[in-house]
Amino acid sequence: MGLKSVIPSLSDGIAGSICALPPEILKQLNEIRIRKNMPLILVFGKNCLFITKKGKLLNHVSDTAYIVGDEEFDLVFRRLSNYSVHSFIDNLTKGFITGEDGSRIGVCSTAVIKEGSVSSVKEITSLNIRVSNEVKDCARPILNMLYINNFPSIIVASPPAGGKTTFLRDMARLLSGGFNNKYRKVVIIDERNELACKGSNGLSADVGINTDVLTGFPKSVGIEAALRTLSPDIIICDEITKTEEAAAISEGFNSGVKFAVSVHAASKSDLLRKNAVRELISRNEFDYAVMLNDYTNDFEITEVSELRSEIFGNNPSESLLGCGRCVLRRQA
Repeated sequence: MGLKSVIPSLSDGIAGSICALPPEILKQLNEIRIRKNMPLILVFGKNCLFITKKGKLLNHVSDTAYIVGDEEFDLVFRRLSNYSVHSFIDNLTKGFITGEDGSRIGVCSTAVIKEGSVSSVKEITSLNIRVSNEVKDCARPILNMLYINNFPSIIVASPPAGGKTTFLRDMARLLSGGFNNKYRKVVIIDERNELACKGSNGLSADVGINTDVLTGFPKSVGIEAALRTLSPDIIICDEITKTEEAAAISEGFNSGVKFAVSVHAASKSDLLRKNAVRELISRNEFDYAVMLNDYTNDFEITEVSELRSEIFGNNPSESLLGCGRCVLRRQA
């Protein structure tokens, strides 16, 4: 996982400029943004920086900034798609592909519309490679607060690139690996292959010794399959967005299974506006909402019963179970 697995898919020029950076800088790299005939941009946290061919970072564009030409761009895209664009077409119509290491690549293109829906894409003009990293024990502070005396279901929220996937990956590793002297049966529904990062040689992410992974399944289908055949203690799903996914989760609760799911949300009020989240909260099964604050070491844990009251009445003041230090830092 991480930058090391992304480098082979880049051109020699782009790879050389990035690898010229000091290792302590590379550890903080979150995104590589590549656009046709435009400067190469590297994202570190919230900072977008330019880079020269010799690997010098710039905080402003200049004549020395690395410019990605047409041929170089096309080469990188072919490599990222493993020289088989047609095999990624379903995901490309949704605006992304996923690398073997679990890195998500956003793809900007022109949609080809057929019978009212996107059937294909053309004219690809930009790529955003999100570098996937493991941060061992980043979930431990929250598990210590919530999973010592209980085994709850939780909703994990943060803005995009705020650490949700990293947290869930480590949560699976810990719960299935003997946390609190128990080896839980964990199932990950890895629709976009970002949590467990399955490749031709198996899983490249450490998700634990008692974890099963369903890769590529739509979450609603994967949840049903897990309930029928894998007898999980807990099912972990990344990025719940659809009400049918919430319905599948409800079926899981009826079977006595716990869940840990993530959603995009910049704040608690943003969280409560999302239809899928309101559906989840209304079913009275989730116990806590964990808000990871964007690129800080802070988190907030709120009892879902309080959120339910805010949505459906009484509007009590928020009851924080606790705030603490959570080591959601990007590391190689």
